[in-house]
Amino acid sequence: MQRILLLSFCLGSMVLGAPRAGAGTIFSDDFNGGASPLWGNQVGNWSATGGTYSAASPGNFPNAHSTLNFQLTDFSVDVDINHLQDGGIWLRSTEKAGTSVGIAGILLVTGGNGGTGTGLYWHVVTDGSSYGAGYNGVSGLFTPGQSDAHIKIVVSGNTYSAYVNGSTTAATTLTTSAFSSGAVGLYDFSRQSFDNFVLSVPNAVPEPSSIVLAGLGSLLSALWLFRRPRAFHGGSGPGLA
Repeated sequence: MQRILLLSFCLGSMVLGAPRAGAGTIFSDDFNGGASPLWGNQVGNWSATGGTYSAASPGNFPNAHSTLNFQLTDFSVDVDINHLQDGGIWLRSTEKAGTSVGIAGILLVTGGNGGTGTGLYWHVVTDGSSYGAGYNGVSGLFTPGQSDAHIKIVVSGNTYSAYVNGSTTAATTLTTSAFSSGAVGLYDFSRQSFDNFVLSVPNAVPEPSSIVLAGLGSLLSALWLFRRPRAFHGGSGPGLA
């Protein structure tokens, strides 16, 4: 009986002590020691200088972008933008080499409008051939080329929400089912620069690790042996059947 109780205690301890997957940061970069090698630097010759990240050759045809190779569905992005003027953040994006834009996905434009924009708006770039219309624009948030801003984007289902400078009220939102997943990236068309980039995902379902599962299997086998009835064999002493 004591051995059975001990095994039960071990089983409970292993389950309770199993590592859990949870919400939190899956990638961050403050660019103080250069840019992480995980950045794709696909177009624009991106580099980190003075603790910020930008394209040496900004452009929009093709789009000067650098993405991370995480295929994401629901997530959030936090980033500081210095001297905000014309650029943005790619969401659920896919490379489209050979097209005029060079990338498809949802694009939140920061500033924009040829460098004169004072707010945010969205593009739904379906195939990389053009940017299409601008959606749900908001103005009066920034002074082009001068403002530094913190942008937070939350992507949940078909809804994209953008928050500015810690506000809990979205400055602009977009609802579209055009893309279900894809990569996150940065866009530069004005030599604005990026800093303190953080990529996070929501809560994952807790599940035991493979090591814990293997341990549980061994303990269950041992428990089964302890529970088997004992038998006598001839004149020898007791032993397990």
